[in-house]
Amino acid sequence: MSLELVVVTPEGEKLSEVVDQVVLPGEAGNFGVLESHERFLTPLQPGPMEVQSGGSSRWAALSSGFAEVNGSRVVVLVDACSMAADIDRASVEAERTEAETALAALAETKENAGERARLSVLLTRTQVELDVVGR
Repeated sequence: MSLELVVVTPEGEKLSEVVDQVVLPGEAGNFGVLESHERFLTPLQPGPMEVQSGGSSRWAALSSGFAEVNGSRVVVLVDACSMAADIDRASVEAERTEAETALAALAETKENAGERARLSVLLTRTQVELDVVGR
């Protein structure tokens, strides 16, 4: 069985390969896709993506986005995708600590809402990256 997986970010195609199965972080929970899966379009939440091929699994950290499934192909459209093998744990931990400190120091005012939202997204991304790098 084979399934074409394509992951696209604003910077371009991040991943394109034939896989046995992919497990994605849907808004209602994780879901797996195999060849001949029914067609659908679904939103994704930030979380780990598992790519299964040849009896082994690889992991990636995804931001929110969408997945389109059509039986023989899965197209994942996300703002960011980091393969676990490419993640530097020390850098991500430092980035997470800085974001936590900045968020704690930022008053909850209307003027700071945008920056608080940006820092929250950053914290979510670093949490997902640390999750997948440990798998």
